Amino acid sequence: MKEELLEAIYGTVERLEQKVDELSASPKNAGAETVLSPASVDTSKLEKAILSASAREEETIGKLAKLREAICVYIDLTKKEVSKDEQRSKLLFDTVNQVKQELNDTSKVVQDKLHAIGYTPQKKVVTHRLEPTSKYVLLFIGGLALSLIFSIWGNFTQWREHQDWEEADLKYRALKMVLPSDDPNVRYIEKNFSVCPNKEV
Repeated sequence: MKEELLEAIYGTVERLEQKVDELSASPKNAGAETVLSPASVDTSKLEKAILSASAREEETIGKLAKLREAICVYIDLTKKEVSKDEQRSKLLFDTVNQVKQELNDTSKVVQDKLHAIGYTPQKKVVTHRLEPTSKYVLLFIGGLALSLIFSIWGNFTQWREHQDWEEADLKYRALKMVLPSDDPNVRYIEKNFSVCPNKEV
């Protein structure tokens, strides 16, 4: 894009130079022709035309010089911009290469560590936390409470039965001591409520 623009500017400058050359050549030829023409021709107009053409030529030459200076400045600026772009792209390329190298080194270190971990036995310390909000902990505590309640209830029932047996035993002994041995009540008690009931009695 920049090269095409420069070519277009150079082409315009060359065309302007050609036109200046044509303008500078045409008054001289016209002057030469007027020399050959008869003396009746007025030369003052010709001199004015030559002076105006030379003034225009000088003005055009000045403009061309300014245009050339502007083109040179533009070319210098373009070269500086291109060199800056090249430096930036080179810096970016170097940075990308450096990051790529660092990533390769890091991945190699990680692969070596993984390889070493794969061949070494691992010791794991497992800790179990007992969370009171866990479902299994609540079920376990509930089961313990139920078993405790059943155990207390069973023990209390056995204790009451034992108390009843002791009371009945005391009553039986008291009756046996008070009543005669052939009393029908004593015989009935011995027959039906003995630990080893006597079936023959």
